[in-house]
Formats: sequence, C-alpha cells, structure tokens
Amino acid sequence: MIFIGNRNAIAFKVIYNIGFAVLLGFFFVNLQANSYSTFLRGGALFTALLLSTLTSQSEIPKAVTGRLVMYKHKSLALYRPAALSIAQTLVDLPFATFQSVCFTIIFYFLTNLERTAPHYFRFFLFIWTGSLALTAMFRLIGNISPNIDVAHTISGIGLLVQILYSGYLQPYSSMHPWFIWFSFIFPLPYALRALLINEFNDLRIRCVGNNLIPGGPGFADISNQVCALPGSRPGQLYVLGRDYLADGYGIYVNSQWRHFLGLLGYLLVYTLLIALVMEFVEFGNTGYTINVYKRYPPHVPVATESDESESLSILSEEGAAAAAEKSPPISELSGTGGPTDAQIAAGTTFTWHNVNYTVPVAGGRRQLLHDISGYVKPHQMTALMGSSGAGKTMLLDALSQRKTIGKLEGELLINGAPQPASFRRITGYAEQQDVHAPLVTVRELLRFSARLRQPGSVSTAETEKDVERVIRLLELTDIADCLVGDPESADGISLFARKLLTIGSELVAKPKVCFLDEPTSSVDSSSAIKIVQILRRLACVEGQTILCTIHQPSSAIFNEFDRLLLLVRGGHVVYHGDIGDDAHTLINYFERNGAPKCPPTANPAEYILDVVGGTSIDWPQVWSESKERQDVITEIDRINTLKSEAESDVTDVSSREYAHDVPFQIQHLISRMYLMQWRNLQYNGTRVALQAFAALLISFTFYRVSNSVTDLQNQVFAVLQSLLILILAINTTQPEYFRQRELYARESSTNQYGWLSFGVSVVLVEWIFMAVASTVYFAIFYWVAGLNADGNRVGFFYITYVMLGLFAMTLGQAIAAFSPNDLIASMLNPVFVTPLAVGSGAFIPYSKIPLLLQKVIYNANPLRYFMEALVVNQLHDVQIRCRPKEFYQFTSPAGMSCGDYAGGWIQSAPGYIDGLDGSSCRYCPYSVGDEYTSTLNWFFVHRWRNFCIVLGFVMFNVFLVLFMCRFYKVNKR
Repeated sequence: MIFIGNRNAIAFKVIYNIGFAVLLGFFFVNLQANSYSTFLRGGALFTALLLSTLTSQSEIPKAVTGRLVMYKHKSLALYRPAALSIAQTLVDLPFATFQSVCFTIIFYFLTNLERTAPHYFRFFLFIWTGSLALTAMFRLIGNISPNIDVAHTISGIGLLVQILYSGYLQPYSSMHPWFIWFSFIFPLPYALRALLINEFNDLRIRCVGNNLIPGGPGFADISNQVCALPGSRPGQLYVLGRDYLADGYGIYVNSQWRHFLGLLGYLLVYTLLIALVMEFVEFGNTGYTINVYKRYPPHVPVATESDESESLSILSEEGAAAAAEKSPPISELSGTGGPTDAQIAAGTTFTWHNVNYTVPVAGGRRQLLHDISGYVKPHQMTALMGSSGAGKTMLLDALSQRKTIGKLEGELLINGAPQPASFRRITGYAEQQDVHAPLVTVRELLRFSARLRQPGSVSTAETEKDVERVIRLLELTDIADCLVGDPESADGISLFARKLLTIGSELVAKPKVCFLDEPTSSVDSSSAIKIVQILRRLACVEGQTILCTIHQPSSAIFNEFDRLLLLVRGGHVVYHGDIGDDAHTLINYFERNGAPKCPPTANPAEYILDVVGGTSIDWPQVWSESKERQDVITEIDRINTLKSEAESDVTDVSSREYAHDVPFQIQHLISRMYLMQWRNLQYNGTRVALQAFAALLISFTFYRVSNSVTDLQNQVFAVLQSLLILILAINTTQPEYFRQRELYARESSTNQYGWLSFGVSVVLVEWIFMAVASTVYFAIFYWVAGLNADGNRVGFFYITYVMLGLFAMTLGQAIAAFSPNDLIASMLNPVFVTPLAVGSGAFIPYSKIPLLLQKVIYNANPLRYFMEALVVNQLHDVQIRCRPKEFYQFTSPAGMSCGDYAGGWIQSAPGYIDGLDGSSCRYCPYSVGDEYTSTLNWFFVHRWRNFCIVLGFVMFNVFLVLFMCRFYKVNKR
C-alpha cells in the first residue's frame, strides 16, 4: 500500500526507464553485425547495466531514513524486521518486472541487438535479475551503514570495483592477479558476462572498411589480408562472436548459465543478509545521551553575583530596572495582575485585528483562519490552545510573518505601528522542531545567533556577555562547551537541553516579542514545568511579551499562563481573555454560556477542550456576540493609542531586514561551516578515504602502464575511472548540502542571513575540502600508475582533475538545490550523470555518435572536454610499441616482401608494420598516441580550451546553486 500510494515516484520511474531506453537506444541505434559496431555492441550492454546500477543507488537514502520507522515498529513488537526485509523484496518483483519490460523492449530493438525471441528473453532475464541483485546490494549497504555519509562511501567503492573489474573496460587477460578476484565477488560482472555471451555467441562479424588490413585500392585478395579485430584469422572476412569474446575479453560461451546462477546466488545472499542485519543490527539513539565536550574550551570569566542579577535583564533595555531586585520565587510570579500603563508604554505590545488566512486549493481557495483578533502585552504570558487541526501553529506562523504560501489579511501592529522589515529578526520564534547545527557547542551556537541578529553597533564583547547571561539564565553553564549533537544519535545534549537551547538562540537576539510553538513537546513532565517556569520568569521579571502554543498542558503548567487564546477547528476563536486564579475567569465564561459545570478536580485545560469539542453549542458564534470579544477590540484600540503616543524604539538600524551586510554574514557562515566540516570526521574522513581507496585501486589496476596498445587503452580507461569516481562524489556531497539547507531554513526565518550569503558560503567551504580530497587522489594515483612524468603534463593533469572535482561537487549541489530531499536527489542523479558519461566519447567514438546527439549532448558535455584534455595530455607524442600478441598478422603475396606489398599503404595509414623485409607481416594499429586520440576526434591543441570550458561549467553550476537558493522555498508554510 505504501509503495502504490507513492504514485509520483512510480510515474517518475516509469518515465525515467522509458526516457533512458529511448536516449541510450539512439546513442547505439541500429548496430550492424560488422567490425565497426563490435565495440559499440559491448558498450550498449555495459551502458544498460550501468544505468541499472546508478538507478539502484537510490535505495541507500531510503534504507537509511526508513529504518527509523522500522525501529519504532520493532520496539512496539508489530512485526519482525526480517519479515519487512522479505516483504520489500517481494514488492520489488512486480515493479522491477514492469520497469525491465519498459526498458528492454525499447532499448533492445532500437539498438538492433540479436533479433530472435530466445536472445531477447535471455537479455530480459539477465537485466531483470541484475537489477534486483544490485538493488539488494545497495539496500544492504544502507542497512549496514551507521549514516548516509558512510553508506555513500561504501557504495561508491563497491560501484567503482564492479565497473573496473566488470571485464569490459579491462579484459581479464590484462588484469593483475592480485585484483582479478574482484570480478567474482560482485553481481555486475556476472550480469555483464552473461549478456555478452548471449549477444555474441551466435554472431558473425563482417570485417569492413579500415578494419581490413591492408585495405583500399589494389588490395582485393582476402587471403593476404587480416581483420584488425580480436579473434580474427588471416584470410577470413568475418570473425565469430565467440572467438571475439575469447580473444578480446577472456570470456567463453559455455559459461553463460553459470554466470546467471552466480548472479541469482548474489540476489539470494543479499536478501538473506539484509534480513539478518535488519533483525540484529540497530543504529541511532539507544535511549540515553553522551555529552561530548570541546577539547579546548574558550576562557570565560567566572560569573559574579552582579552577573547573576544582570542575567535577569538581558532582553531589552526596559528590563534594566527589574534586574536591580532579586527575582521573586516562581510561586509568586503567577497571577501578579496585568501590566500597568507605564509598563505597557515601556515594553512591547503586539496586536492583530480581523486576521484572515486563505490558501489555494484545487478549484479555488480555502479559508483556514477567520476574523481573529487579539493582543499580547509585556509582563504577560498568553497561551494559544486548541484541538488538533484548530490552526494554532498556523496562526502563530501568520502572526510572526513565517507564512510563505497563501494570502494573509488583517491589521498586525507592533507598538501601534505596522510590522517593520526587521520584524522577524527583532522578534523570537522558538519552533517546535529543535533544528540546530550538531557539530558546534552550545556557546558557539548562541554566539553565532547573537552576532548575526544584534545590530552592528553592539560590540563583540557585549554580544558575548549577553550570551553568557542567557547561558546562566537557562542553567546551561555545565554544558556550554558541549557539542549540540544529533537527536537521532547518542552523542549530544539531552532533549530538554535542546529545548532550552532553542529558546536561548532566540533570547540572545533580545527579542521584542517571543513566539513559542509547543516548547514543552517531546520532554517529560518535570522538564516541561521547568521550561514554563523559565518563560514565566522572563515575562514577570524582565517584562517579556510572550505568545506560546501549548498542547494538552497539565494543571500546573496551565496555571502559569495569564491569558488564553482558544481556537476550534476551522480557525475560529472561541475565547480570548484572562485565565484568572485557578482558571476561575475562564471557567466562569464557559459555564455562563451553557457549558456543563467544571468538576473541582478537573484539569481546566482539558475541561475547556472537552466543552468546545463535545457540546452542540456554536461557540464561535457565542464568542462573536459576547461582551468579552468587544472588550478585546476596545483593548486593542487602547493599547495602540497608548503606544502611538510613546516614543518608538524602532531605529534606522533595527528596522533593517538584516542586522549586517552580506560580507559580514558570509564571514561568519564560512567560519561556522568550516568548523563543522573540520569536526565532521565521518563526512570528510569517508570522502578522503573514498578518494584514497579509489586512487590505490585504479593505480594498481593499471600499475606502471607501458607504451603498448593495450596499455594505451588502459590509460584512457584509467582517466575514465578517475572521471567516474568524481561523479560518484556527487552522492557524498548532497547529504551535507541538505543538512546545511535545513539550518538555513530555520535561521533565515529569523533574518540572520540571506540566500546569497548561504549559497556563496556552502559552495566555498565545500571547495576547500573537495580540493584536498582531489589532491590526495592525484598524489597516489598519478605516480603509482606511471603516467607521463613531464612537469608540464603533471601540472596540467593536477589542476584539471581538481577542476573536475569542483565540477562534480557543484553539480551535486545544483541537483540538491532543486530537490526537496536526498531521496529525490538520488533518483535525479542518474538523469544527469548517465548521459554525461555515455556521451563523453569514451564509450562511443565521436564518429559513431548520431549527429543530433553530437550537437545536443557531446558538444555540451563537460566530461567530454575533461576526457579529451587529460587523454591528449597523457598520450601526445608518446611512441607506441605493440607487444607480440597485439600484432595483427597477414602474409604478402608470393614473391613480394611486406614492404613491397604494403609499404605504400602504411605510409598513409596509422600504425606501423614490423618486418617489412619478410613475407610474414605484423601490423600494429598505432605508432604514436596522437593517432589513437585522432580517432576519437581529440587533439592536443584543445587542452587549455577544454580546461577553460570545464571552468565555465563550474561557474554555471555555482550560478544554478545561487539561483535555486534565491527562488527555492525552503520554508513552505
């Protein structure tokens, strides 16, 4: 039901498979059974599996995020986790079948693979089984990983090994013995071998064109020619597909079903392992928290008695007089009476009159809030209550200017004047979800909030002093230098401390009004009472103006509030007024208007919710006709008149939308992001580990490449693997972007910084660490692989590789920037990566790419320019010498030497002939590296042009990130 209910995802995957079947089919369209299409035929099969592999990676975020729900169900003993694992696999079967049918029918017949029923159905079987096995593999990786960063690193390594040792990019005959076993421990090589055997087993490959050696006018006798194709025999005009596989790849056709059984075995093993891991392995919060302290805490002066007094007056200047006296006990703060006119004039008031809120819906608009009027005054706490769905949080968002969707109407005045541009910054909003940067300390987080929200006229010393006062006020001194941590893990402060930190991050801004959304949720009853008592002290002692939503409070908590604004479903007001001692005023209002009498032992909060939700009385109508409502309207007018006669405290500085300019915001954002990155060993450690492991694997795979034809191609594939590992870095970049964007969503709602500051900072900080990771890869890979040692070539390879790392990073951020979450991003990644990789010129030579795709994808492909730049940088002017087994042999006619027979032809053809004086001629396809790169339409003179083009693509990606930061709504409310 869950799977079928997500119809958008199903539709996306169907369109995705059909779209890529058409795209890849046109890349390899109408392959013929000749020597020109032989390499492309294998490339088509490899690309089909590569697409399935990249698509299956979307299982990782689903596995990591979905297990939290499974842990909850497991704790309630609803089902065995192993049963869920098996159910997921069974649900995959029908849809995987449907996806494979959609893809294979279009792709198979567009590419003109062997058009017989047995060949197609075997192709379908291998693709279908391979897709299931790869999906299970990535699901297993997600389940064994403690977090998404580790999962992406493991999956990147696994994907790299499978591609490298699939047997396509590097034949088994040229693999080093120390790594060849990699080709037998993953499913993708088994699937590819089975597909290759299915396609080439019955194929007869005609030798045509330049593949016939020597060729051209005057060479008509096939007995003195040879086909320049693995598996060819002198004097034969065709090559058997099975011979091509045996000589070129070391794959033998009698092993097809053995490979399929190996693929099926991995599917079963992965399914069993997933069930065992889900049953016995559990990550995340274990029910307790561990405080992790900063190693070198900052020096903070010891608090004095005067400091303790000052901590009670940190919010505004008008609280200074109250700080001179010792705070009374909490029991004496409740019920102290309403504020005097002098206190109202000195403090902050906020009123709203006839507030209406409508949202667009299918077929029109729907009104969610109806003619709501009210006010909050200094020295008072107002509770905003209602049943679920009554619109409590909606009204709070509307009053605090957090709504981004719909139309808000009505008069909202702060101190009798319209809300200034700085309203969201100069007021506090403690959200219900405690979203904080996990890798900063409590003190660092509060300082960051204070610096960006207090005006520039406030010195750093004074800002830090205010932070220390808040820490003492909220009793956070013992954990001030403790990392905030993640609530889903055991490392970090408790849920109660997180609630206090949420409140404290608003208090350091010295807010005029405090809005709080259910501050007592997710904590135990004793902690909830402590939170409300702290709020009570803020209101009574410091004169703070507080509006707070509260859900099903206890009697003790409810009695701490002065006033109540009560809503019912539909966004209607049923009461707004004083609560009174022991809720006498509130209860009297409802009893007077027909409600049943409140039992003496009842909780007043529960009583009024039962009354408005369980009686037939039209309470909104009762309220609209009541004297109390008219008193509210009269009081709103009186408050605004009183405040309009007082001097305004909104200066030119405080009326600015942001307290500081963009450079100041970027400076502090980069400092915090860099600090978080530095402390995030799992993220950056796994990223560097991925690059280091990949460098070792690829360099030892192509260890000390020589100047033979095979190693010439190996150098190209080594560069291609370098490209693929950076593309895999897209997956590792995106989770961090989403974490930073979650912080931006909360902090931008209080106008701490803007979209430009966030976009520039998140890109620049990632650049630093990506450049370091790319440098690690280069330092290991380049020298171990034995690439061109010329200083100019080394330097160019390094800066181009770093530039590609920046491209991959910014592309990942650009994709994430217009994705709502990492699951959608992981589904979109192959949409961008697959066409770029296939159209880079490494899988399909330029001359074989259809004209339309040359113009649309090849010429606009940054990976093509990267491949060309690094391949020609490596192979330019490199002399090629064939190994004995790399020569293609043919005999000259009787009475003629090789020089007499083919000497004229070789002068205009690429390569060279060994043994021109004899009659047994040995032909090497290339004599210099440039001859090979010219077949790909790649040239050394394009080196720096290509570098500049890749740089241009990096800048374009940065522009996309900034563009989406500007227009993508992160706070959809």
